[in-house]
Amino acid sequence: MYWDNVQKPVIDAAIAEFQEAHPHIRVNSTIVPWGQYWQRLQTTMVGGTAPDVFWMNVPNFPRYAENGHLMNLQPYLDAAGIDVSVYPHDLVERYRLNGDVHTVPEQFDTIALAYNRRLFDEAGVAYPDEGWDWNTLREKAALLTRDRPSGRQYGFIANSDSQAGYYNFMVMNGGRIISEDRKESGFRDSGSIEAIQFLVDLMYTDKSAPPGQELYELNNPLDLFVSGNAAMTTIGSWSVPVVYGALGEDVNVAPLPVSPATGERRSIIHGLGWAGSARTRHPEETWLLLEHLISREFAARLAAEAITIPGYEGMADAWIEAIPSMDLQVFIDAQSYSWPYPVSRNTSEWMSIETREMRDVWLGAREVSEAMATIAEEMDRVLAAE
Repeated sequence: MYWDNVQKPVIDAAIAEFQEAHPHIRVNSTIVPWGQYWQRLQTTMVGGTAPDVFWMNVPNFPRYAENGHLMNLQPYLDAAGIDVSVYPHDLVERYRLNGDVHTVPEQFDTIALAYNRRLFDEAGVAYPDEGWDWNTLREKAALLTRDRPSGRQYGFIANSDSQAGYYNFMVMNGGRIISEDRKESGFRDSGSIEAIQFLVDLMYTDKSAPPGQELYELNNPLDLFVSGNAAMTTIGSWSVPVVYGALGEDVNVAPLPVSPATGERRSIIHGLGWAGSARTRHPEETWLLLEHLISREFAARLAAEAITIPGYEGMADAWIEAIPSMDLQVFIDAQSYSWPYPVSRNTSEWMSIETREMRDVWLGAREVSEAMATIAEEMDRVLAAE
C-alpha cells in the first residue's frame, strides 16, 4: 500500500518483475490517497488486515515502530549483506528503533522555488536566482500579478503545505518548528511568527498570492501553478513530474530566496521509505518484496523516469539528467542547507492542532500571532505528555 499515483507505473513494473522471478508469490497493490492513508493504515493495523509492505514516513515512524507494528528489518538486511550506508545517513537514523532499521528510505525530498518561464518573459522580469531574498520575491510577485480576461494571474502561491511551504520560511528566518530536545514548540519564536506573517501579507495585503479560500477550493495548492495561472510557488522534489508534465519546458526551479533578517537559506529535508508489517503471515515473502523495492535497480528506474530523487547512493545524477530543461541540481544542492523534518513521538497529534490553526490563518480568519500562540501552547502540552 502506498499513496502516490505518480509512482504507480514504476511500482507496477517492479511488481511484475518480482512476480516473474517469484511465480509462487502474488502481490496486490493498493493506492490510498494521502488524505486517507494514515487512517486506513491505522485501521488495518488494529483490525489485523494491514498490508504486508507499505510506505512509512518520518513523522509517523515513532508511533508505528514503538507500538510494535513494523517488522525489524535488521536481521534480513544483515543476512542479505545489504549495507545501509548507501542510503542517506540522517534518514536511516530516523528509521531506527533500538539501533535496528525498521524502514529503508526509498527517496529523499528537498524544496525549491518553481517558476513559469513564459509568464516571466511576458512580464519582462528576470528569472529567479540564488541572489534573491524575500524582499525580491515580494517585489517580483507584485510585478507578475495581473488581471486577465480568463481570471487573475498571481505572482506567487503561498503554499499552504507545511513541508513544501511555510516550514522552510520559519526555519530560515531564525525560527524553529520544534526544539532539538523535542520538548518545546517553536511556533512562538519571533522568527517563526514573522515568516508566517510575510506569507499572509502576500495574500491579503499585496494580493499577489491567492487567498486561502481560493487555495482550499482546489484539490491541490499546485493546481493554479500547473494551469499557468501563477508565476511562482515552492515545491518539493516529488512534484517535479507533475509540474513538468503540465508545463513542459516553461517550468524551471531556483533555490529558495534567503531571509533578509538572517541571510540564511533553508530547505526542509525528508524521505519516505518501505516498511513491512510485524504481524504479516508471510515474513519471508514480505522481505523478498521489500528487498526488491529497496534495490539499486528499482532506484535506477525511479531516477530514469524523473519520478523522485532516489535514496540509493549514486542515483541523483540520473534523476537530474532525466529532464535537461530543468535545473534539478537545485534540489540536490539543497542538502547542504537542509533542515530535518520535525518529529516527536506523537507528531501526528500536534500536527493536527497545527493544521487546524494554520488553515484559519490561511483563510484570514485568525491573526497569525494568536494562532501560533495556540499551536505553541497545545503543542507543548502534547510534548510534555510524551
